[in-house]
Amino acid sequence: MSGNYERIEALARLFREKGLSRDVLLTSLLSGLRKATEREYGSESDLRVDWDSSSGDVSVVVMKEVVDRIASDRQHDQITLRKARKIVPEAKLGDTIPVAFDFIELSRSAINIFRQEFLSLVRQAERKDIYAEYKDRVGQLIPRCRVQQVYKNRILVQVAGRVEAVVPAEERARGERYEQGDPVLPVLLEVNEPDSSEPQLILSRATPLLVKRLFEREAPEIEEGVVEIRAIAREAGVRTKIAVASNDHRVDAVGAFVGIKGSRVQAVTRELNGERIDIIPWTMDKRVLATHALQPAAVIHTESKTWTDPETGAERPSMMVVVPDSDLSLAIGKNGQNVRLAGEMVGYRIDLMTQTEWEKENRWRGMLKVDLPSFSSMSDKLAEKLRLSGLDSAQSILEGGEKKLLSVKGIGPATAARLLAEAKVLAEERVAEVERLRQETERKEMEAAALAESQSEGQQPAEEDPAAEARKDSGEAGGGLD
Repeated sequence: MSGNYERIEALARLFREKGLSRDVLLTSLLSGLRKATEREYGSESDLRVDWDSSSGDVSVVVMKEVVDRIASDRQHDQITLRKARKIVPEAKLGDTIPVAFDFIELSRSAINIFRQEFLSLVRQAERKDIYAEYKDRVGQLIPRCRVQQVYKNRILVQVAGRVEAVVPAEERARGERYEQGDPVLPVLLEVNEPDSSEPQLILSRATPLLVKRLFEREAPEIEEGVVEIRAIAREAGVRTKIAVASNDHRVDAVGAFVGIKGSRVQAVTRELNGERIDIIPWTMDKRVLATHALQPAAVIHTESKTWTDPETGAERPSMMVVVPDSDLSLAIGKNGQNVRLAGEMVGYRIDLMTQTEWEKENRWRGMLKVDLPSFSSMSDKLAEKLRLSGLDSAQSILEGGEKKLLSVKGIGPATAARLLAEAKVLAEERVAEVERLRQETERKEMEAAALAESQSEGQQPAEEDPAAEARKDSGEAGGGLD
């Protein structure tokens, strides 16, 4: 029976090492043994499993019926009276007594069934415990992680030496390389349900939350609620922009995140393997936020606009930003990183324009405005009322529409309709006129540029005229005869 004891003790030790509960141990053992006995005998044996919590000993017994003579197919659940009284002296025929279960009685196939069922229940119980432990930690840093294997850009990780986790390829930061055994500090992105076949913990090194959590670790003012990150945009492994604010006017938010001599931001940068971090002050004004976010480029002018999403047809907010011609490459950044992250932080698509392009466009845009005196039946009194209501041109009348016009005192439906109709005609005429003038101006500019180019070419040394060359040679020869 020593082999039997060793098997049971090994199972108990396995559970103790994994930290699983007594109830899980008993349930798993019982379920596995019942499956095994069903395979061995055709029906489940009536088994009992007990674990002495004080000594840690595990016992397994099978309940057997006391009979005078054992049937050929009932040896697994019957015992003779003589043998029964060696276990229970007062036993009598018809009683059911507990008999120590011997694993040796099981065939190899039955043992395999037991092992499969038992280990399956172990894994299931362990995954349930892991789920309960980690489900409320989503979004938090997960320390004590080591790389177990790198497979097809996925990093298999062991957490605390026992939990299976994975960093998917899309959650890796660009440029990071790992070898087996390397430490890694990720954020918990998701916890799979216990019945999932995938690694239970999904980790990330690419989420913007990683930057936020690292700063929380470095700056106690964040946990105290003195300063906070209001917006964050990240291209993992390359660059991150964060907008920070202070809830205490005595504390400089940017300084709190940078730290003394840059100590805090440098610590975060080291953990992110050199990823660049831009820290800017938060503001509710989107235009000012965009100006800060596009640094180190200077911003001359910003203007809110909309654009149509080609996939959905929906109107989306955008912002036109004007920068000096010399700062355009700074505003765009390497591979468009700076403007892309700035737009992500602001929540708008940012369209950049150089100062030269903007001034050229503005020259024509200002000419499109049709002032109120251009209307055929516009009295000074009516014009004044419209201006006071913010309607100072044909374009503003069209944008305001009938509802805006009817809100002006003294304007009824008929006058509103007449003003809208005339505003439309005047605006269309002005657009056509400005477009004609623009085309004409561009044509003249192109002609002037072509003329200047031809004149410039005319100043270059011309090819020698063959006839003049001949005359030159002849004169030189004549001189020789003299």
